[in-house]
Amino acid sequence: MKSLGIDIGSSSIKIVEVQNTSKGFQVSQFFEHQLRTNTNASDQDLEVIEYLRDFCAKYDAASTRFIIGLRQDRVAIRNKFFPFNDRIKISKSLPFELEEDLPFSSDNAIFDAKIIRTMGGGAEVLACAAPKHHVQTCLQRAQDAGIEPFLISAEGTAFANVFERWNDAPPAFASPAPLFDDVEKPVRHVQLILNIGHTRTLVSAFEGHSLIGVRSLLWGGKNIAEAIAKKYEIPYHEALKELKTKAFILTNKQGATFDQVTFSETIGKSVREMARDLQLSILEFKSEFNARIDSIGLTGGTSQIQNLGP
Repeated sequence: MKSLGIDIGSSSIKIVEVQNTSKGFQVSQFFEHQLRTNTNASDQDLEVIEYLRDFCAKYDAASTRFIIGLRQDRVAIRNKFFPFNDRIKISKSLPFELEEDLPFSSDNAIFDAKIIRTMGGGAEVLACAAPKHHVQTCLQRAQDAGIEPFLISAEGTAFANVFERWNDAPPAFASPAPLFDDVEKPVRHVQLILNIGHTRTLVSAFEGHSLIGVRSLLWGGKNIAEAIAKKYEIPYHEALKELKTKAFILTNKQGATFDQVTFSETIGKSVREMARDLQLSILEFKSEFNARIDSIGLTGGTSQIQNLGP
């Protein structure tokens, strides 16, 4: 049995082929198709459908599972504790439990939950909700491309499979979590992973090998390309090419030319916009989990900018 994981981004389509073997699972192939950047939304939708139709026609639908990702900014994820750990009972409780936390009506949403860990008879879960029309749009696009999805996965929880021991059962602890606000929460050691894409940055918080929180920042490589295009008065697609091939941030301006400093500062100014949003997410994680951020990792196309980490 083969599985195709399909990630439809704003600048490219990425597809991973995974095979189920006697020894487990193996990534066998990876594909990426760059989308045209100088087209409107409807033309890009047609390009996506045509590419997926031609690509997926090479696979036997009877022996292939198609998995499609739903963008994180279209899925609300909340960390919740339930005084029980039965999956069916948790699923039935989600609409009521999330009703006051959602920026949209729970009557028009689809719910799911992922158990992070069990604590006594209770469970800490990532509760997910997506508006039905976003799921319907995803299903319609798949149908237009001749695909019947086996699974639609939220971007954040799917990305976490790279880091989690997803074949193992959730960690189990004997003592339940404290249920009272006046009880000081224990410090939780958290690692953040930033997946920096073309238009958005996915911020995933991990405690050990477990995903405990997800945020989506409306910032990506597109913001830098637009800053370069404005600064040097060049077309956007040329600025995007400069970003992909030459982008850097100077950590020391000594010995650098005026042009190098100007280029670095143009990129750095845009990156600082993301840093401010990231700081807000860090404060939220600290407040919600009493978290200590031990490290921050970078991945995604835009993360390849030289000296972006510093």
